[in-house]
Order: sequence, then structure tokens, then C-alpha cells
Amino acid sequence: MQAVRFVRWAALGLTLALGVAAFAFPEADPANENEKWMVDDAEVVVAINMKQLVGSQIMQKGGTDAVKAAINGNEQLKSVLEATGVDPLKDINTILVSGTGSSAKDVKALFVLRGKFDLDKVQGAAEKFAKKNPDELKLSKADKVNLYEVKVNDMPMFAAFIDSTALVMTPSKDATLEAVKNAGKKPAKVKADLKGAAGKFTGKETMAFALLVTKEMQEALGKLPQAADVAPKLHSVTGTINLTDSATTVITINTEDAKAAKQVLGKVTQLQALVAAALALNDEVPPVAKEMITALKLAQDKSSVTASLKVTAEMIEKANKKDDKKDDK
Repeated sequence: MQAVRFVRWAALGLTLALGVAAFAFPEADPANENEKWMVDDAEVVVAINMKQLVGSQIMQKGGTDAVKAAINGNEQLKSVLEATGVDPLKDINTILVSGTGSSAKDVKALFVLRGKFDLDKVQGAAEKFAKKNPDELKLSKADKVNLYEVKVNDMPMFAAFIDSTALVMTPSKDATLEAVKNAGKKPAKVKADLKGAAGKFTGKETMAFALLVTKEMQEALGKLPQAADVAPKLHSVTGTINLTDSATTVITINTEDAKAAKQVLGKVTQLQALVAAALALNDEVPPVAKEMITALKLAQDKSSVTASLKVTAEMIEKANKKDDKKDDK
């Protein structure tokens, strides 16, 4: 599925970006700057404010340690990070991923990591890494641009630096070279529905995403009995996550009219009740998970349905204690 491929590209992009770059970041870009770093006619866009994520109280109470543990558990990533002198928890500021995926023929993806790069240091570390791991990283040059190529499940990704302030990555050599020339210079062509869906973002969210519900997605959803009647009426889905001393997640489903939104609200409400009932009958499920599903708030605003959930530090502590007990057994 194209959506699965896109997620893999994004994950791969983050891994390579962390592995070959050394940064010292400026302040985050305003939200309207994102359009300059997106692919034309994007159907999905994800923006992550790493500086806010890492600096939030909730991350500092354990989340940061989890990220460090994940990095230390990956020897290759750890060695490259050490070689380049990058600290992903301090140096990364913003990440932006955008793309299309209606069909295999039309797939486009652009991964952008903003910062200030020591290009000589990065190139030296990459050459050393590629020499020891030729199957994991290939280096080449085109139009005087240094290219970094990696593959995951036979899917290539090509990364390059626009200059000492931005790293771009796409699934093809030509698209990456094009991004080096044009990314960040002028706003991309943005579909009206996506522009409207993402227009409410302030740029201060820890993470934000907007997804167009394409015709192909509507058809796929339409094959599910529970969603067949509302699938053609779905337009887009947006979401934000804000981290402070708690984690607040808001997901909004945008439909064609209030009547459709009412139908969606009814179905989501039924699903919430079913999940809550199933969790209540399962003794293996920690109480905090049951607490979260009941804490999920659903609401309708004209043609939109919103699901919001606030996860407090207390909830996270309960979950951690449950995991610790499992590890002790």
C-alpha cells in the first residue's frame, strides 16, 4: 500500500538525517513557511517541532530517557551520531514531511530537516560509514551535489543538502536534485482542501498533520460495512499533539456537511463504547488504558467531528509502573 510505503520513507528519512547531520538550530519557522518546503499537490503533510517536544515537561520526566535508550540500542546509528557530534535531543528543531500516494505512478515524498550543518564533517563521517557499510549507504555526486542513497525493502531514498541550513530527501535522485534547486524558495501548489484543513495550525504545535481523504481512500473505506455510508462524504483528517506537563491530542474529521458529521459522530461514539467494553472485560489491560478510552472526548462542530484526549503525567506514571511490574516477573 502506498500509505505504508510513505510511512517507511518518513521513518527512513529521520534515521538517515539523524545519522549523517550535525546541527545548531535557529528558531522554528512560522507555520506559513511550511508551504515552501512541501511537494506540489501534497495529500499529506506532517510537521514536528522537535525543540518543543524535547523541551516539554512530560518528555523530561521519562520520555527523553526512552529516546536515548532507543538510540543506544542501535549500534550503527549510535556510532554515526558520535562520529558527527550530533545530539538529536538538543540539535534538531523542525522536521517536515509531505507527499502524495493516490497511486504508485504518482507517488511523491519530500522530507525536510532544517538546521545548520557542518558539511565537511558530515561528508567525512558519511564516507567512513559508507566504506564500512556499502550496502547501507551509497555516496554519489550529480550537478556538484553530494547525494546519500539508502534502501529499505528495495525502496531507495536520496538525501542531499541544499546548503548548510537544510537537508532534503526524496525517493528519487531527480526529485532530490530538484528539491536542492527549488525547495524553500516559493510556496508549493497546495490543494484547496489540504490548505483549508491545515490552515488552523499555528506552527506552535508539537506535532501537526493534515491528510486529504482521496477517492482511493474513500473507496477502500467504503468496503467496510461500518463506514460504507459515510466514506464518500469524508474530506480530510487533521491532528495535533501538544506536549507540556501533559500530552493533548486532537483529531478532527472534516466531512461534506453537518448531516455527514452527525453520522460520523454516531459511529465513532459506538466504536468508543465497544472498545471500552472490551477493555473492561480484559484483566490484562492496565487500568490506565481503560481510563484513557473513557477520557476520550467526542464533539461535533458543524461539518467536523473532533476527538480529543489529554494524557496527564499521572496516567503515564501509572502505565510505567504497570510495565515495571511486568519486567520484574
